[in-house]
Amino acid sequence: MRRWKRFAWYSYGLIQVAVLLVVATKPAYAYGDPGTGLLFLQVGGSMLAGAVFAFRAKVRKFLGIGKHTLDETENDAAAQETVSKDVSGPPA
Repeated sequence: MRRWKRFAWYSYGLIQVAVLLVVATKPAYAYGDPGTGLLFLQVGGSMLAGAVFAFRAKVRKFLGIGKHTLDETENDAAAQETVSKDVSGPPA
């Protein structure tokens, strides 16, 4: 229930901002060359790619997909092997 209230408040805020932007428009009397539109497109695309990457990372973390750690027995065996190699030293 709490999520829906938060969603409703965010939606209400976004609607208010959108209405304010529509009401407060006026002519700019400025020149924008064709490259300006491509710049906005590039910024929007990079923001979208970043959002997709962050969302994918959150989903993978939630589902437990990705880098898997060694379990306790494999980790202990690997640590013991490393210690035994260090203690034996170089051959004489």
